Amino acid sequence: MRIQFFGTLLLSFLLTGCLENTQEITLHENGGGLFASSTDMGELLGLARQMGAAQDLSSLDKQKMDTVIALAAAADSLEGLSSNEKALVAKASLSVVMNIGADQMKTAIRMPFDNYEQAAIIQPLAGKLLGDAARRQLGDKLPTGGRQMPSPRSFENYYDLSIAAGSIKRVLNKEKYAKAQDDEFLKGMRELSGMGLSMKSAYIINLPRPATKAEGKSLKLSEDKKRITLNVDIDDFFDEPEKLQYLIEF
Repeated sequence: MRIQFFGTLLLSFLLTGCLENTQEITLHENGGGLFASSTDMGELLGLARQMGAAQDLSSLDKQKMDTVIALAAAADSLEGLSSNEKALVAKASLSVVMNIGADQMKTAIRMPFDNYEQAAIIQPLAGKLLGDAARRQLGDKLPTGGRQMPSPRSFENYYDLSIAAGSIKRVLNKEKYAKAQDDEFLKGMRELSGMGLSMKSAYIINLPRPATKAEGKSLKLSEDKKRITLNVDIDDFFDEPEKLQYLIEF
């Protein structure tokens, strides 16, 4: 892979937080709950230096940050948000730990929600917020090698999530997935996977009571059946997308 294209992928990672991501949804009996997503991109920065991007990153080496930011102001600055999305953003917070010189870049977002309708739209909204925060911090300081940056995407773009009282379900959107092979961003992520740096996602669901049904190829249940985990990577997405589907009843 050419260094220029890697620069494009690096910028895309930093904008979307997609190298190693953990997403956790906690559901309460009253329909509310908490969404939390954390990302560690330090390994990617280290690889960038090994591949010859040290000079490109040198202008960022002195940047350090360890802070928690309330995102209420972003509710008005982001375009195209629905009333439900604005209500979610108003309660959300973002933590950033960044020390580029030491190859540290960690972000985490926490977003409480009041009902299941809000919970179902949180995943794509969180990605939008992380991208906006990264752009504010990094702007155009990372190289793209003269190439247009691929539009950032994630696994969630190709699945439909529905949450109701007593169930949570994610299903592959076959119409969207038929076009996944043309997704330049995800294809770039798979190229990195071939170099040993995979795009990975861990999903955790905390239920208010034990699960009565848990269908999914890679689901793992805790002993009390109230905590469910799913670990997937970019190869699963392309080779066996059904692994990311599930149906949980409780």
